[in-house]
Amino acid sequence: MSEDGSDVSVQSFRVGERKKPVTSNVPADCQVNGEQKNGTSRRALREEERRKRKEGHLTDISLDEISVRRGNVYDFYVPGVIFCVRGTYSQFDALEGKARHLLPPLTGDCCQTFSTVAAVTLSSLGFAVMMQDCSDVSTVNYLLYISAWLHQLSAPAWPQQKARPTISDLNTCLRLHEFFPSRVNSDEFEVLFYNQYERAKSLVDQLCRPYLKRSRRTNESNPVCGYVIASGDYTVSIFSLPHDTRNRDDSPYVEAWTLCLCDSHGTQPWAGNKASITSLALGVKRPCATATRGILPKEEGLAHFALILFALLEDHRAMGANVRHTPYMTWSPVRRERMTATSAEELRGIIDNKWLPAVLENEVIARAATKHKFTPRPCFMGFTSSRVEAASIGLAGAGKDGVKA
Repeated sequence: MSEDGSDVSVQSFRVGERKKPVTSNVPADCQVNGEQKNGTSRRALREEERRKRKEGHLTDISLDEISVRRGNVYDFYVPGVIFCVRGTYSQFDALEGKARHLLPPLTGDCCQTFSTVAAVTLSSLGFAVMMQDCSDVSTVNYLLYISAWLHQLSAPAWPQQKARPTISDLNTCLRLHEFFPSRVNSDEFEVLFYNQYERAKSLVDQLCRPYLKRSRRTNESNPVCGYVIASGDYTVSIFSLPHDTRNRDDSPYVEAWTLCLCDSHGTQPWAGNKASITSLALGVKRPCATATRGILPKEEGLAHFALILFALLEDHRAMGANVRHTPYMTWSPVRRERMTATSAEELRGIIDNKWLPAVLENEVIARAATKHKFTPRPCFMGFTSSRVEAASIGLAGAGKDGVKA
């Protein structure tokens, strides 16, 4: 494959066939001049490619240009498109107020852990209907809480010992491959430059592929359902959840999906500087069926979602610009076992009874937990009741804080 994802053709020769030597009557000095010109041309092409990679953009549209103020809150410029669930804090202000007693010192640097854990756990729900029980402020708060602590405690155990963890570090220390239907493979990623809009858009589009048209050559038992996208010191994740429309004649849609964007920075205007999960629904309508409010036509939904994602990535690229280096991204696919469904209650049980106890078996992590006096609170993803213990500490929340356009 070429860098932009297109196929590269290679000419083949039959066994035993040889090329005839090429003879030339061109004087030697002319051949040398020709080679020099070809070398200069190749260098010029390489320099031009570097320039395009360095100066190219996924989009020229900014986050400010796609947001408007409706009432007292910011929203996407097209009404009725997005649903944003905001947390109580972002990773940057989580050490203020009550949270300073609840979250560790490295919270401000946990976006890689947050994005990876959020994508793996939430995409494991399997279907959009399961996500309804987790579309709450408590879910975002719990993901920030547990990701920040796991980031802090696992840091001494990261195999690569860098300032921030890699996917491999997180898989190794947090054992993400062992307990959830979704997983991210550390050796499976694609490097994209910011001038590769078409390739980036195609990766987003593939999250909503028609079921019957999926290639038999791909890993059909574990298809790609999302990506963890890292660029410099900034990481977000995206994933899709299908709606249960197959073999249901009463559904107005042949197929439908919900796309989600997980971000702990709070940069999107409608996130209000809080960690958030922004989602939108899209689908392919049956002929003559009436469209459901809140579900966009597939191509329109994909275009809006890509615009939000690309504007967000460009915003952080601009803030961390380094004139000496060519910026790039790594897109690590999230794969989910096909036709699996996990309820919010089951997911909480996996987290509390299997996953976290296994993570804390690591001696290095256990020592760090003892040092920081950390005991994990029961998972409060999807809890809205003020009777929940976590609500009293300002993390679970007492109700939904979603912003519906």
